[in-house]
Parts: sequence; structure tokens; C-alpha cells
Amino acid sequence: MDRPAPEAPGGWPLLGHIVPILRSPLGFLPGLAKYGAVVKIRFGTLPVYVVAHPDAVRDVLVPGDIDYKRGLCFERLKPGLGEGIATASGDEHRRLRTLLQPVFSRERLVEYSTIMRTAAEEAVQKWHDGEVIQADEAMDDLALTALTRSLFRFTATEETAEAIKHGMRELTHSLLKRIVLPPAWERVPTPGNIRFRKAMARMNNAIAEVIDAYRAAGEDRGDVLSALLAVHDDDGKPLSDKELHAQVMTLALTGIEAPGATLGWVLYEIGRNPQVAERVRAELDEILGGRPPEFDDLPKLEYLGRVINEVLRLRTPLLFSRRTLKETSAGGLTIPADAEMIYSPYLLHHDARWFPDPQRFDPDRWLPEKAAKLPKNAYIPFAAGAYQCIGKIFATTELTMMTAVICARWRAELVPGTEVREVASALIRPSRLPMTVRRRATA
Repeated sequence: MDRPAPEAPGGWPLLGHIVPILRSPLGFLPGLAKYGAVVKIRFGTLPVYVVAHPDAVRDVLVPGDIDYKRGLCFERLKPGLGEGIATASGDEHRRLRTLLQPVFSRERLVEYSTIMRTAAEEAVQKWHDGEVIQADEAMDDLALTALTRSLFRFTATEETAEAIKHGMRELTHSLLKRIVLPPAWERVPTPGNIRFRKAMARMNNAIAEVIDAYRAAGEDRGDVLSALLAVHDDDGKPLSDKELHAQVMTLALTGIEAPGATLGWVLYEIGRNPQVAERVRAELDEILGGRPPEFDDLPKLEYLGRVINEVLRLRTPLLFSRRTLKETSAGGLTIPADAEMIYSPYLLHHDARWFPDPQRFDPDRWLPEKAAKLPKNAYIPFAAGAYQCIGKIFATTELTMMTAVICARWRAELVPGTEVREVASALIRPSRLPMTVRRRATA
């Protein structure tokens, strides 16, 4: 008979583990693995089960939407995202996933990759040899440009783009607090909550205006919104304005904050590891021969792909959630019905059992013969199972294309004496990244 999950020590009276997780999430979550495959913590009086072993993650993900729904994390996203593919569960999620598959077809991805490449080329053309850029901010802006052009190619004004960027930053930066604090906290008129509501309203209005403009124009512009407008179910029914809005919001969430932060970390790791930088540039010179990268070049950039995989391991989403639909088991432990569960990519990716010396940056962890030995579900930067991120290939295409454009032409090195800290929200962001950019002699 399965046993109940052990409870982690360190909980506070009434508050449970809220203080430890908010104070030091990057220390608290990986530290839970030593207590078992599934560990109970408390957000106030709410019990939450943290899945801390790949086998237990499999127990949760394989039954997928049969035994589980989205859960706490995604409910806290609904005020910003609405009822889209990122927050839907069960039959509704399967319906939306089927409808949205054509948006990420190979033909569409080729078009998006050209938009991404052009955005990166335009960005680096503004750099000056030897200047210091704030690489974290520059990569956020680059991701924003690529996303808005991919989403709505011809109507993304500066005001629209800024509204989306500001709204998504407010959403992601406050998400951890919104997950662990009780829902009543969101109604308290704190400066942060007021700022959040204003940002959401501004972003929602901007996206609604763009959708109205596209419906009025009635033409395929080769972008994501055109593809969404072309989607119809088996009965010939298109997505409603509400559904369109939610899908755009979801793509904005996954297409700005996450790639912007990841691109910053990629430049940081390449810039501070000379041997890595040399191998990246040698591969780019060999595969591209000085020409701009194309979509079909990206799989050939094998070493760069390993660099990106390793960045996604080190600086990964903090957590995902599920809620049990019935009593079930995970890791040989009993999980009651209607229980909140969390599985943390950050926890799994920093477990020395699967990734020896986990803080060390080592792209060669991802050589095929080494990666094949990893337990299934030890590496899940895009989640996994029925609710795996539908935009995974879009995201990896963007990261590879933009890094290729930048590193083929430029070297970026951290300004000496700069301390870079990991800042945890929904994502792991760099505290700051002042980098000196120098044009490559061969570019």
C-alpha cells in the first residue's frame, strides 16, 4: 500500500513554507529532493506536493489529462492569459491543441524563422565595435521585435509592442508570489497589484485592437495571427475573438520573457567560456561560410544546439503545476484527490544524481551518447506529456537562429568586475548583463 508523502521541515506556523520559497526559491526547491520522490510543503494552510524525482514526474505526466488538470500555477495565469491553450485542461486543451497545430507547421516555421533572422540582423546593425550594451535588455527587445512581427507582421506599432512587453513582464515577475500567496492577496490594493491590473488592461486593449484590424483586412500576412484566423474546427467554426485573444496572449508570454532571458544567458555563457565561444564560431563558419543562416541550417548547428540545451538546463522555468482529479500515486506515495502538485524543472535540472556538478556549464553533457543515459523526464524545460509547450520548436528555432546571427558577426564579453546574479520569478533572469560587443574580423 502506498504511503503518504513526507512533509519538508522548515514550515512556519500559519504561513507554512511561503517564507522559505519566496526568500530563496533557487535554494529551497532543489533542497527538497533529499526528502523523497514526492515531498509535501504548505502554502499557508494549503498542502502542495512537490515531485522531485524523474520517475515520479513520469507517474504524473504519463496519465496526463486523464488523472490531472492544470492546477494552481496556471489558474494564476488566467487573469493575464485568459482561457487559452496554456491554461485549458482536458477536452478543451485537446481541442485547442488540434486546432493550433497548423500554426506551427513546417511551412509556417520557415516563415517565422526569416522574421527572426531579420530582427536579429537589424538589431546587431545598430551596435558599434567596442561599445557596452546591456545584453539582458537588448535580448528582451530583440525577442519582443521577433515576437510582434511573427504574431502580427504589419500592424505592431511601438505602443502595441510596449504594452505587450510591459504586461508580460508584470505577469511573469509577480507569478511566483501569486502562486504561493492566497488568492485574496490579489484583491489587496498594493502598489504591485494596482500596477499589474493596469498593465493587463493596457495589454488586453492593444491586442484587441490588432485582432479587430486583422479581421477587417481579411488577408493572410504570413504571420501567427493570420494562421490563427485561418483555423477552423471539424464543423467549420473559427476561433472566437475571446479564444484568439487568449492564444495571442499565451504566445506573447512564451515568446518574449522566456527567449529574451535565455538569449541573454546564452551570450553570457559563450562570452565567459573562451573554448565554448571558439567552438560555436568555428561551427558557424563551417556551416554558414559567411552567409545568413536559413531554417534548414539550424539542425546542422549541433554544438550550438548543445550550448542552448545546457543554458535551458541551468536557467529553466521554476515550476509547473497539476491538480489531481482523483486519488492517485506518484513515486510510490499516495496523493489525495484535488491535491495541488508541483514539478520543478529547476529542481530536476540541478540534481547531481542526473547532472553531476550541476552548477557547471558543460554543453558536452548533451552529446548523444551522454544524453541517452539520462532518466526520462530529468530534463523538461518545455514541460512534457499531454501539456507540453506547443511552441517548443518555435522557441528553439528562435534561440538558435538569433544566436547564430549574433555570434557569426560579433563577440560579446561581460564587462570585467560585473557580478551576475540569478533572479527567480516564473523564469530565471540575469540581474544585469553589461557586455562589450566587438565585431569579428571574419564577419
